[in-house]
Order: sequence, then C-alpha cells, then structure tokens
Amino acid sequence: MGKKVYAIKEGFNSSNNEKIENKIVNTWAECLKYVKGVKGAKYKSFEDVNEAKKFLNDAGNSLKKTDNTYPEDCLHIYVDGSYNASTQEYSYGMVAVQKEVVLHIESGAGESDSAKNIRQIAGELEGAIKGAQYALAKGEKKVVIFHDYVGICYHATGFWERKEESSKDYYKKMQELMSGGLEIIFVKVDSHTGDLFNELVDEKCKEKLGIKSDKTVEKWLTKNIMNVASEEVKEEILKIAPKGGKNIIVKNSNDDGEKNKSETIVYGYDAIAHEYGINPEVAISLINNFTSKEKMDFIIFLLEGIK
Repeated sequence: MGKKVYAIKEGFNSSNNEKIENKIVNTWAECLKYVKGVKGAKYKSFEDVNEAKKFLNDAGNSLKKTDNTYPEDCLHIYVDGSYNASTQEYSYGMVAVQKEVVLHIESGAGESDSAKNIRQIAGELEGAIKGAQYALAKGEKKVVIFHDYVGICYHATGFWERKEESSKDYYKKMQELMSGGLEIIFVKVDSHTGDLFNELVDEKCKEKLGIKSDKTVEKWLTKNIMNVASEEVKEEILKIAPKGGKNIIVKNSNDDGEKNKSETIVYGYDAIAHEYGINPEVAISLINNFTSKEKMDFIIFLLEGIK
C-alpha cells in the first residue's frame, strides 16, 4: 500500500487568515491544520497522487478564466467577500461589466456568526446572489459569474454537500434564480493575480470593512482607461482610487447610436489624430471607446494618410 496524500479542495489557514484551495499535502497532521473546524471544508485521502489531482481538477461545472472558454457576449459579474477579524464583520461585493464597461458596483457589510466559522465566505455567497438578482432585474437570460471561492459554484449547483444553514440557503436561492430563466456560467479566477475587475470587487469589499488594500486598481488607472456607465459608478471607484479620476471615462448612452457612430466616422478620425499630438491621453480615451469596426476603420484612415 502506497503512502497516502491528502487533497484539499477547500479549507482555511487560520495562521494567516487565508482560504486554502486545491492543495495537496503529504500528512494527515498538515491536512487537519487546514480543515479542522472549518465549515464546508472538502478534502479526501488518496494513495495515488494522480487521483488526488483528478479530484482537485473536477470543477463541478466551473470553468477557469485562464482557459478563456467562457462567453464574452453577455453580462459579466465579479463577486467577492472580506472579513474583519477584529470586528467579526463580513462584507460582500459585486461588479457588473458588459463589453468592458463597468455598469454597476454594489457592496455591503454585515455581522458574521463566529460560531459558524464562515468568515468572508458569507460575503462571497451574498455577492453571488446579489449579482444573479441584478442580472435577472436587467432582463438578462445568461450571465457569467467570476469568483475566487470555488464554493460559489459548488454550492449553487449542488456539487458540494451542504451541511450548514448558509450553504443550504445559498443553494435554495441560486436554484430559484436559475429556475427563473437565468443561465449562470461559473468561472474561477485566481485571487490576487492582477485580474482588474476581480481586484476592483476585492477592494470594494475591503473598503466596507476599513481594511487596507494594495491599491492595485489605482495603480492600474494611472496608465490605463476604464470605461463606466454612469457618474455614480465613477464615484464608487474613486472611493478606492482617488488618484485615478482622469482615466475613468463615463460612456453616456445614446439612443441614436447609429447617428452618433456615423458622426464619429465622418468627423472624428482626423480630429483624434490631431489631438494625439497635443494630448495623447484624451485621444487614447476616445479610441478606447471605438467599436472593433471603428478601430479597424481608424487604422485604415491612418495608413491612407501615410501614402
């Protein structure tokens, strides 16, 4: 009989207050350190490390963002949660994005039941519910929910056994939302890897609890443009990235879209090219608002000017 290994699909490291996901350890003592007393922990012992890896790779209907197999032509929702050990409060956050435009930001805080030991998981589950409710309220038929806690998918689909009330309640609510005509595609994002919208929702969660962040969003905004749907959304981002205001562009909706597009094509390209020589940041923000076809037409316009 070979030496056992232990595959931990979901656990918690109390020494640094971090989630443990998809980790293989060699001893029961180390496994116990991550799963003992952790509600919703999922782990299993194996005599074959390849079987352990297979267990961890079984996504339970969850995709990985790095695989780029999720649909891009629908609403995208990013969700996250945080926990403040000193106040025993949790927070949730959700960010709605469509065609690289931030449509909506929502976050909130609540008291965590320390006896249940679910910490930020309470916020992650609440964020997913809020995101699905937002999608249905907008009349969406399909939504991609990006999450860094695998239980967002596993509990919603029933892939994980539900032993405590928060997961049971979450499963019931998500099943009701999906039965209401909403198709949900779950996509796993690795946390704190620089994914912009995942960092945005993470920082909004921390803001609610007064937890300092690495200011990843603000650093990104010093060199890049972010398009948002309203001044309200812009103000929410400015709360965590006050130095990024000049690169947050409000894209005003225009009922007469085709008219606006034709005006941009006829009158805009030469003016934008001229503006680039005077104020590159303004020109780049205008170019970022182009559709794919307009960007291609603009390239052709510039090439013709070289002849």
